[in-house]
Amino acid sequence: MIGLASIALAAWAQAVDFDGRPTGFLSASTGGMPPDAWASTSLGTAKRLVSALPAAPRSRALRDVQFKVMVSQLNPPAPDGSPPPSLFARKVDRLAAMGEAESLNEMVRSAGGYVDPAIAAVVVDSLMMAGEKEGACAIARSHPLVEPFKRRADVACMVAAGDNAGAMAAAAALRGNDPQLAKLVEIATGGLPPSAAAPAQLDGPAMVMLDLAFVQPPASALRTTQPPLMRSLVAHRTLPMPLRLEIAERGEALAIIEATKLGDLYIEALRDRVVLPPAMARRAKLVYDARRAANPQEVVNSIIAVYGEARGGALFPTIARASAAGLLNIPAQPQFANIAQEAMRGFLLLGDKQQTKAWTKLALTAARDDVRAMNALDRLMPLVAIAGVDDPKQLPADEVNRWYEVMRQDDAARAPLRGHLLLELFRATGIDVPRGSTQLPEAAPGGIRLISPPAATLRALQAAASGGRRAETALQASIAVGEMALVDLHPAAVGAIVRALRQVGEDHAGRLFAVETAIAHGL
Repeated sequence: MIGLASIALAAWAQAVDFDGRPTGFLSASTGGMPPDAWASTSLGTAKRLVSALPAAPRSRALRDVQFKVMVSQLNPPAPDGSPPPSLFARKVDRLAAMGEAESLNEMVRSAGGYVDPAIAAVVVDSLMMAGEKEGACAIARSHPLVEPFKRRADVACMVAAGDNAGAMAAAAALRGNDPQLAKLVEIATGGLPPSAAAPAQLDGPAMVMLDLAFVQPPASALRTTQPPLMRSLVAHRTLPMPLRLEIAERGEALAIIEATKLGDLYIEALRDRVVLPPAMARRAKLVYDARRAANPQEVVNSIIAVYGEARGGALFPTIARASAAGLLNIPAQPQFANIAQEAMRGFLLLGDKQQTKAWTKLALTAARDDVRAMNALDRLMPLVAIAGVDDPKQLPADEVNRWYEVMRQDDAARAPLRGHLLLELFRATGIDVPRGSTQLPEAAPGGIRLISPPAATLRALQAAASGGRRAETALQASIAVGEMALVDLHPAAVGAIVRALRQVGEDHAGRLFAVETAIAHGL
């Protein structure tokens, strides 16, 4: 539906050698990978892996680690005669597909990449999709773009700048081969009723013109899972707020829309007194109260409400992440012990090891003489171990068995799979659990649909990790999962991915992926 980057990929000019130097903007000290992360990986392999990356991995941990590879200041692999496009062009393509418009623009700007008309066009298209009309049009006015995209971008920029006469003249030239966009220009500049059909090609200029003409995108686009289009729809003012929120909730659960953006939309809807479906209205109010709490006690009350209302539902992780900012405003002190377990869940979802540790200590202290509280805590302690809060190397067998018994009490049918996954995650995160030492099942139960990545992919992942090839391992991990739902992955494959990431120094990503998968399975 978008496709500009992919179409342009084969045509990108090779006049500038972008692969002769680092082209990212994150250094190791600012959250990027070390400069030698591509060491021992051939340029041809790096190109192939970047092109194979999923646009919308269902794991935040894997999305973040593939993003980090693409925008870090890495020494590129040595030239090896591999065919074009360049590694840089392929990174541009994938960042655009991920909907990372602002980061894409920063990477291209810092590399001087606007000199390539195809690369400049992809940046303009991405910024327009993200609603950044001013930045997009500044690039379009200053740098050559490939045709026919340039004509579409120019007319959208004229309308956005209020140059109605220029836009009408440009639209006249579009009527023959781009009549739908030309019609939107006429509506936006002539004050006509918004009755036009949306263009079939929903690229950046089309989304800008739909917005300026107050014409809604087609219904077929509303169920998309393409990150650029989802992000554009969430911001599109022609769509009713309940529909924008539905897309945002779905996008957050798919690791495409940021939880903070969803929270902002909830607050905007309540501020403007938008009528929402009852369940959505409750979610919005929960997040609103948590984000706007004025003192620690109000935060405590709102967090209790969030977790009490949302726990067990499909959107629980989404609502917990959207409201988690409030947790940062309360200290792990005894007077707040009644929300210690909720705070633990929140910080486990966020991957904050230090905060999880502080609240775990408080929860354990508070539950010492309370059997019911300790039983509840047994549901969380496996995740705490996987997250590496205290970096345990061994666990008492009776403790692990007690956790497994809680799983069986909660859901006897799902307990064997959950128990086997837990065993795989323990071992993958460096916890020694000798075979047969606990009641956790050593094999996945039969009769359950589980998916393993292709054997060749897992072998390549393990070979890259054994060779210490950090960037290659990170990308292989993301490719192995692709856009599969985490709950469908075979536990052995999850363990292999976690182990490989940790082996090359991506411990945080590996553990967060493990926690995400465990939560997806209901642990």
